[in-house]
Amino acid sequence: MQSNGSLKDSLFSADNNDAAKKSVLERLVCTPNENGLGNPGEMKKSTERTSSNGGDISRILQQLEQLVRSDDWISKEVKDHEESPQPSESSQKRGHLVIPRLSELGRTLVTSSSLKSYINLLGTHHRQCIASWLYGSTSQALSTLFHTPNNNLHCSERDSSFSNSIKTGIGHAIRLALHNTYGSDYCSKGWRAFLEMGPPVVYISPALHIDLTSYLSTEYLIGDIVILKKSDGDLADIEGRIDHIAFEKQLDDDIAAGKKPLVVIGVVGSSILGQNDIISRLLEIRKSKAQFWLHVIGQGLAALCLKEPSEMLVHVLSQVDSFTASLALWLGIPTAPVITLHRSVNNYKPLYQEKLAVLPWWVAYHHLTASKITDTIENAYFLSKVMLQGLTAFPQIEILGVENPIEFAKRVYKGICTPPTVLIFKYRCRDLKEVKKEKIPRGNSQSSSDILTNDYVYSGDANNTYFYASSATFDNDIDKLTEYADSLNFWLSQGLISDCRQLGLQMITFGDSHLSAFRFCPLESAAPPVRRWGGVGAVCYIPSIVKETPMNEWNEKQRQQVSHLNLELVHSLRFVDTAFSSGESPAYGVSCVKFGMLSDDKDLTDLVHLVAERGKEIEQSQKYIDSLAEMIRQGIEAANKDLKRENDARLMQEGMMRQIPLMSSLVNWFSPLDKDLQSIKGRSFDLKTGQIQSTEVYYKHQFMNRIDAISQDPHHTVVKISSESTKKQNNVNSNRDAA
Repeated sequence: MQSNGSLKDSLFSADNNDAAKKSVLERLVCTPNENGLGNPGEMKKSTERTSSNGGDISRILQQLEQLVRSDDWISKEVKDHEESPQPSESSQKRGHLVIPRLSELGRTLVTSSSLKSYINLLGTHHRQCIASWLYGSTSQALSTLFHTPNNNLHCSERDSSFSNSIKTGIGHAIRLALHNTYGSDYCSKGWRAFLEMGPPVVYISPALHIDLTSYLSTEYLIGDIVILKKSDGDLADIEGRIDHIAFEKQLDDDIAAGKKPLVVIGVVGSSILGQNDIISRLLEIRKSKAQFWLHVIGQGLAALCLKEPSEMLVHVLSQVDSFTASLALWLGIPTAPVITLHRSVNNYKPLYQEKLAVLPWWVAYHHLTASKITDTIENAYFLSKVMLQGLTAFPQIEILGVENPIEFAKRVYKGICTPPTVLIFKYRCRDLKEVKKEKIPRGNSQSSSDILTNDYVYSGDANNTYFYASSATFDNDIDKLTEYADSLNFWLSQGLISDCRQLGLQMITFGDSHLSAFRFCPLESAAPPVRRWGGVGAVCYIPSIVKETPMNEWNEKQRQQVSHLNLELVHSLRFVDTAFSSGESPAYGVSCVKFGMLSDDKDLTDLVHLVAERGKEIEQSQKYIDSLAEMIRQGIEAANKDLKRENDARLMQEGMMRQIPLMSSLVNWFSPLDKDLQSIKGRSFDLKTGQIQSTEVYYKHQFMNRIDAISQDPHHTVVKISSESTKKQNNVNSNRDAA
């Protein structure tokens, strides 16, 4: 054991190669290494060499990396032990193992697990002080973030599934409630205290979709676990809320039977419809009936982290005893644990390991800061508000759980209501709606007293959502149309979910009839960053023949050349990937290449390089050269037509007498022709612009360039003049000598 070693020395290898210089955990997550992957035999030999030679930390870490990056060795082990005659699912997907990629914060939080182990090596007093300071600082910070000051923090250890982490948080609330209700007798007598003071009863909201029965009975020996009755409503078969009248009756019966109400678990922001139990009513029941521990869970707790949360919301939720929040999921840091904030309990003090478990959140909070956490959650609520507004614009879309979506969206935008945490929507068949109007009698319309509310505090508060009116019994026609509409929703999901992956849309099945609908929950999907997504709609390949001309100066011929080449390019690229398609640039009026949605496994640079290379190939191919030759041939034919027309016009003006060889000189002497008619102008075809021009323009352009060049070089002009005069003098002298 190291006595004075640093944390860096304990995480880094002593070798000098590049692999040994990197963090052990970072290498396990990020660094690719293909040596021996998927080869169980090589891994076994490596293990034997390591055991015989010993001590090489680099080799040990390489073997561990192979175990993490490949799962082929699992099927090999199963085959060797003959545990299953059939190949495993993982062995059928060789080469497709997806390694989770972590952000900088995620890697830091993974490293913090090693840091906790290192702190355990310190002296007792030293590590106790570190744990106490981390616990107090982080508890105060997160309590302030949720606007519930003076609460204590509990972090659930990261489990194999998210629901198990939630169970651990709820289990901690149960433990606190047992200490609060049974006092010191629970610590000294255990389950015998239940016999003396009455067996505990746990009441669970029907909106909580986690099975707690086996967990609570095994961990805390609680046998009375009651799933409360749902309140009536059209969507009660999908997801219900606590029926408070039935709960009061159940409470009275249990107290009369000598049982002890222990905990009521309520939901604020359910996972499917985003519904809320009326927590204010539960608080009133607790005051009038029995003192039980009130624990809250749900997505709606995120509203406490807004910059300006509802005062009524803060007032009510600050009175609950504890709540479990999946803050890590909302912030997109899955390596952080689930948190539970609770009030202090006299007979309970957190242990050293429980205090040290808050280290990941201490790191995350100081890295993100409170303002960034708040901005992330507010962004999720903003996306929910925008989605709600967009869906209400389409009458063909049905939003479940909302009776009047347009009116509700207006109240959300005015700030009267909090945006919903979850939106469930689906396509609504027009024919089904018309059949319902014909089949449902007017007498079955819903009265105002049957409308369910969805507020955090009071049933009469403004933050309400409404449900669709209950319908009459469906007949066969309605069943067929419902099945047809559900099939359309399923077909729509095939492309919509994959094309809009960044939205985090999910296809869920609910109800006894197993209907399908889309689920949109930005709290779960908005925080993770979108990796390597290029914000480009399309690209345009510009051939070399028009590259020197600015795009805003292209004529019709040049635009045709660019469009022709880009359409050939799209046709060629579609053999590589069908996601390529043709588009049109309204600014320049040319065809272009559309990429579509860039996914994580594609790089924008590689795609642009692919388009450029394929464009060069097409530009240099024989087919393109043939099309260019065809364009030149058409230009030559057009030039010949112009020359013929100009020659015919000249003959008409000169007359027949000027065409006779002997008479032409005499006629020209009496009536000379204009200089413009005497000279026949040629034609030039510009390959870059595709235009046919008179050679006079070309010669004038060349002459002007020559004059400009001479005027810019006076020394050249003097030398040229002197050389011309010298030549003339030499010619005169030579003529004189010849004479």
